[in-house]
Amino acid sequence: MSTKWPRAGTASPFISAQTLATALGTGSVAAVYVAADAGAPPPALIPGSVETTLPTHYAAPGDPAQGRLPLPTRKSVRRWTAQAGLDLARGIVVYDAGNGTAAARAWWVLSWAGLAGVRILDGGLQAWTSYGAEGGPPQESPWAAPVPALAVIDTAAIAARPAEYRLFDARARSAYDGDGKAPSHLPGAVSSPASAWQDARGRLLPVDQRREVARRLGLLADDRRPVVAYCGSGVAAAYWIAAVQDLGIDASLYPGSWSAWSSDPARLAATPA
Repeated sequence: MSTKWPRAGTASPFISAQTLATALGTGSVAAVYVAADAGAPPPALIPGSVETTLPTHYAAPGDPAQGRLPLPTRKSVRRWTAQAGLDLARGIVVYDAGNGTAAARAWWVLSWAGLAGVRILDGGLQAWTSYGAEGGPPQESPWAAPVPALAVIDTAAIAARPAEYRLFDARARSAYDGDGKAPSHLPGAVSSPASAWQDARGRLLPVDQRREVARRLGLLADDRRPVVAYCGSGVAAAYWIAAVQDLGIDASLYPGSWSAWSSDPARLAATPA
């Protein structure tokens, strides 16, 4: 099934470290660190951060049919966020110490669970540790977080009519290609790594450059088929969706992604031409 959520506005969910620093000084936002696993956190997190882990807070236990990181229930998300003191009174800025995909999954899950004002720290922890040297005033308001365009689609819906969707694979190209022999991606899917929407520092490309990426992918063409982003387990795909929010592109998340799709050897899949 596919579930649509209402859209309001087309602003980007990303904010700069300069903006976050200003907002933290006023107490208007809470910083949430998102670890990819349960290992020890980096030694220098943003002061006052709520520490979370991707598999514990932003996913349910893995299941072959649902993938490695199925979506949690909204009820469970609202429960732990309330216990952590995250509520509608303050904005939330999520960040990670990697390439931004874990933070984007947190942004997607928290927004989908009904929390408003969730933003992604552009460039993550590395951007935070270097912002003082870069200088410059904040460029956007942390209070103006848009309601994101969110939709979920499951395996059954895609398997029933794969040609009716525009499928984009947010994994690295090597994962999309596989070994060239065994199936390695969904039928008809186009390779569009999440990293292609970032610069060399791991920060979101300027809007004009992302619009050009979207144009080359055919995302701005007159094609009414729903856009679906997937990856290995619904993490990089969340970044992909965040990256196109201000381009007017509504993209559904396939949370199960390749880890769910490939669990059935009989299911239609593809290899590179």
